Amino acid sequence: MKISLEHDIDRDELRRLADVLAGATFFHTPAWMDALAASFPHFRTRWLLARDGNELAGFMPFVETVKGPLRFYWALPFGTYGDPVAREPDITRALLQAYFAHADEAACLEASAYLLNHDCDDPFFERMDEVKREECRMIRLEGGFDDVWHHGFHHKRRQICNKAERERVTVRPLESEEEVDIFYKTYVEESREWGGVHPYPGRLFIELFRRRDEGVLIWGAFHEQRFIGGHIDMYHGSMAQAWQAGMSEESGHYGAGVLLIKYAVMKACERGMKTFNLGSSGGDEGIIYFKESLGGEEYCFPVVTSRKKWWGWIKKR
Repeated sequence: MKISLEHDIDRDELRRLADVLAGATFFHTPAWMDALAASFPHFRTRWLLARDGNELAGFMPFVETVKGPLRFYWALPFGTYGDPVAREPDITRALLQAYFAHADEAACLEASAYLLNHDCDDPFFERMDEVKREECRMIRLEGGFDDVWHHGFHHKRRQICNKAERERVTVRPLESEEEVDIFYKTYVEESREWGGVHPYPGRLFIELFRRRDEGVLIWGAFHEQRFIGGHIDMYHGSMAQAWQAGMSEESGHYGAGVLLIKYAVMKACERGMKTFNLGSSGGDEGIIYFKESLGGEEYCFPVVTSRKKWWGWIKKR
């Protein structure tokens, strides 16, 4: 078994493996990594590849940012998942060890990994400088959409969806970059108060739309042909992922947010997926309640960080 750090990859080879590996999400695909590279000029996309002879047996994606001679590693940025994924657990562990071995290099100040498929109490993390317990809410889809609709969605959420459709709200995938631009402007207006990484650059929304055949669906909610809200969801393997929304002021009156999730979940069920990940809630009790009212159940995973001691001291000042 040989593990190597690669900048350029055979995308078809990696897609084929990602399509069959348990635990691989949309964020493990070249579609996501290429969209990041096209949208953030300071990001360098990197891949740790594990090969058994000539056969690709596992991989781990991450992003490198550089400030002069210093480096920072993210697996992956913006709270997306950068687990190593492989055909065998031993290869998965070897990839994770290789990632943090690179973090030990003198030029790397900090390396983090969002590990959706790992146990928070893994003894390997004892050597890390920081281990955080992150949460997301997952809707189980094994029983099909009817089961989610009648037993996952609370009665009030079903009423909101039914009312929205009676009031002529329709949901469909966006069909052009012009429509994506309208969605993006709505998102920017809503996200001004969110802080953090928001707003994302508009280029990222366009790049994801251009990869809609690779697992991206950008939904729009319309009232009498007028856009009132949108939702970006990723579909890959056994899990669908809610990623980003943007709602106009009037969307709340029509319940567009709930209706968009209904359609996104329906599509995941049609594709035979096992879970719909509603994402993390940032500790906001209102958001947690909303996700649980859609059938979301808590799922916890570790976010682990290794950093140089002197850099950690500077960050705390």
